[in-house]
Amino acid sequence: MTKHHLLWLENYLKETYQTSILENFLNLQIDEISEGKVKYKTKIIDKYCNIYGYVHGGTLASIADVVMGVSCVTLGKRIVTTDLSISYIKNVREGNIITAVGEVISDGNNIMRAVCKIFDESQELLVQAQASYFVIGSFDNIDYPNSK
Repeated sequence: MTKHHLLWLENYLKETYQTSILENFLNLQIDEISEGKVKYKTKIIDKYCNIYGYVHGGTLASIADVVMGVSCVTLGKRIVTTDLSISYIKNVREGNIITAVGEVISDGNNIMRAVCKIFDESQELLVQAQASYFVIGSFDNIDYPNSK
């Protein structure tokens, strides 16, 4: 994909994350974006935690899905999740900043595969996930606002 697509995608996501969608609730902040790979950061707040005071597994699964999905979108494809597998290795409490890294490992015409690792502030692995995404289309010039 072109640098134009990556720049458009990054700006589009930053604008979209200001609306009331899941990514906004999770306060995901783009740290790095490149073809086939993204890195996000977010701070764990009380609303993300379970009754035991640890970040809820569903929160981590949602973050993993978003990060892997966006890593696919960086390659110019529109996708939807078909399956997701996640391993919870360690947990964290409110106040911690976590980093989620998503990367495409298979860029097929119909199915894409991606992996995600989520780390705490000490770079300890919290989550490892993988997912498959069905390709429903691709981006073209019509999709980019103010493009010619």
